Amino acid sequence: MNLKHLVSFVEVANCGSFSLAAQHLHTVQSAISRHINALENELDVTLLQRSTRRVELSEAGKGFFLDAEAILRQCAQARQHVQDIAAGKRGVLRIGYMSSACAHFLPAMLRRFGDYATNVDVQIFEMTAAQQTDAFASGSIDLGFSRPVDAQRDTRICSQHLLDDPIVAVLSDHHPLAGEASLSLAQIADQPLTLFARRHAPSLFDTLISVFFQRELQPWVISEPASMQALLTQVASSQSVALVPSCVANLQTTGCRFLTLDEPMHVPLEMHWPQHTKPLTDIWLRWFSEQTFDLPSSPLLSKSQS
Repeated sequence: MNLKHLVSFVEVANCGSFSLAAQHLHTVQSAISRHINALENELDVTLLQRSTRRVELSEAGKGFFLDAEAILRQCAQARQHVQDIAAGKRGVLRIGYMSSACAHFLPAMLRRFGDYATNVDVQIFEMTAAQQTDAFASGSIDLGFSRPVDAQRDTRICSQHLLDDPIVAVLSDHHPLAGEASLSLAQIADQPLTLFARRHAPSLFDTLISVFFQRELQPWVISEPASMQALLTQVASSQSVALVPSCVANLQTTGCRFLTLDEPMHVPLEMHWPQHTKPLTDIWLRWFSEQTFDLPSSPLLSKSQS
């Protein structure tokens, strides 16, 4: 069924005149007549009763008029819907995030974006830094919040620095060093060390190991848990020490003691997106650039000040 024929039919029905319908549609009356004839032939019914004075709907035409209006309305809505998607005003934005690093700011950030882009469905996926890199490569996420990526290997990923998270030591509250005000790397090097798995956060792991080597210390790494919560559980139930970003304090930390380091270290948190973006990602980036966020670099510091 030709949409132009439906448009002509609805306009004639509303005007009660072929000539007025032609004027409103910026065409000639003969074209309107052809559209109506073709439509009636296709449906095998008479839709309009013609007279010298006025054109009126037949009984069949009255019923079809409601259907024709509904079809045209739905087509207009579909056209607007797809144009909104193409312009980034509607659709699904998929975000990968590290829960421990983002728990203290991401919910409020997403609420603000939701108020701005009311027709956008934001879907979030908890992922490590390595998992986010793979997800960008497969096209399964549009944005990510994680530690720095390998710029040489992942040249197709753009980044923006968000904050620097202090590195802290974590140990059981029954550990012999739990009463110290702070710890040195030399003290930590003498202890069994637990680090977050390198395969999930290579930049974090390599940063921590390199600091020991720079000071000619040999770290005694005994375990690399695949999740930060598992790391905390292991530390709380053992005599090992862990080095983690302070954001890990956002997780369940029962039985753990967090201590600062004598020599401050930090690890960046970044926002990432693919080099070739879709319109909805561009909407986020434009919105984000116009916002002012108070991103606390350390939840431990925030807790101490509250």
